[in-house]
Amino acid sequence: MPAIEPYPPRPADRLEIRPRRGRRRSRRRTRRLVRAALLVGFALLLALAMLEPQASRERRPSPPPPARELALALPGPVPAPMQPPADLASSASLVAVVPLPPTPPLAAPAPAVSPPAPEDKAVASLRLPPGDAGSRLSGDLPPPERAPPAAAAAVPRSAPVPPIELGRPVPVAFPAPLVRRPRGPRPALTVIIDDLGLNGPATRRTIRLPGPLTLAFLPYGESTPELAREAKASGHEVFLHLAMEPLGNEDPGPMALLSGLGSEELRRRLHWALGRVPGASGVNNHMGSRLTADPRAMAVVMDELGRLGLPFVDSMTTGASVAARVALEAGVPTTARDLFLDNDPVPAAILAQLERAERLARRTGSAVAIGHPYAATLQVLADWLPRAVARGIVLVPATAMIELRGCAGELLGRGGCLLRASGEPETGEALPGCAEPDCRPSTP
Repeated sequence: MPAIEPYPPRPADRLEIRPRRGRRRSRRRTRRLVRAALLVGFALLLALAMLEPQASRERRPSPPPPARELALALPGPVPAPMQPPADLASSASLVAVVPLPPTPPLAAPAPAVSPPAPEDKAVASLRLPPGDAGSRLSGDLPPPERAPPAAAAAVPRSAPVPPIELGRPVPVAFPAPLVRRPRGPRPALTVIIDDLGLNGPATRRTIRLPGPLTLAFLPYGESTPELAREAKASGHEVFLHLAMEPLGNEDPGPMALLSGLGSEELRRRLHWALGRVPGASGVNNHMGSRLTADPRAMAVVMDELGRLGLPFVDSMTTGASVAARVALEAGVPTTARDLFLDNDPVPAAILAQLERAERLARRTGSAVAIGHPYAATLQVLADWLPRAVARGIVLVPATAMIELRGCAGELLGRGGCLLRASGEPETGEALPGCAEPDCRPSTP
């Protein structure tokens, strides 16, 4: 078996010591870091070199502090100050240099000095206002003097109409002339139908009722402007049914008057609502059990209604309402409803409320009833209204009722103002028969 001989050893001069891979990588990383640091430093130096001239260019000497007083000692009469033209004085970029005569330095007066002449004393006492002195010393033109504004007469301005528009824009409504009180001692009844404008067929059926009635339109109905014009042409009185904040979580509708709104926003929403109901000759509240109890909000609303000459009828959705009282204090013609017709929308209950309203009108001379365009309400009204007129009841719009009750702009408690009728029993006296033979009295 042959013997295996080992490889001969390498000579010492050929021995090589190879560095490890880890050391190579650390050296490469170090070189890269050094290069990056050099590049960043060079970039910073270059940026500083470029910004330094601009910064030095922006340095300007600050103007001297304004002098509070400047004593002039001119030998001759003082010339009148030259007023710069308006176009030059209004230019902010134009700087004019006004040369001043050299003045002697201020020093302590010598002991033997004769008193100055009267004209020199007048010149020496001349002093510039603080603002003008500082501007003259700095070389700027003084601002032109403005005359104090004259006391302008207080002209009421209408609030702007908000951008929201649910239909055709219409001008702001103005009040129609008040209908005069009916002649004779016959009892007067006002029937107000609320919540019109949302349901077109129900609204047109209400317009066909015999009247005159007072029809209150919600401003955010899409067809409200057109339907309000139809109601006006049919001989009914048109009211704005103004949405106000209620108690609870019920939604009063868009652009409603809320107690948390400011005065300008309340006026703005009121004008928007008036612009949506053309020909409106008055206002009554939709919901509003919270807002009508807020004296601050009611004062804003009544102040604006008084400026426009529009009356207000309080729907009395809460016993805590202060709307009628605030309206009378503001001189706004006002009254309040006496009863609702259809809290129970059943024909028998609606008929009972109408007969109650008739008894109230016969006992006190007037009554105000509010209903809604329910099918049962409209049917009962279509049958009952002609018979009530035949029995001697006079149907009057709300504006005539306000005048009849003596609340057309008079303060509360003066002139016999009757906000609401009172003293009428729930049941009792029978209603008289109709004057015409084909009319049958209703049974209580």
